[in-house]
Amino acid sequence: MLLAALYHARKKEFPAIGLNAVLLILAALVAWGRFGPCSF
Repeated sequence: MLLAALYHARKKEFPAIGLNAVLLILAALVAWGRFGPCSF
């Protein structure tokens, strides 16, 4: 997602960076829930 955000920044597609940020946060939450201290 970080690379995708950099790609969109280079192409000056700034609204797409917001979507990348949302997807990054969701992926981080899933990873934390799956591998974090309270994983199940």
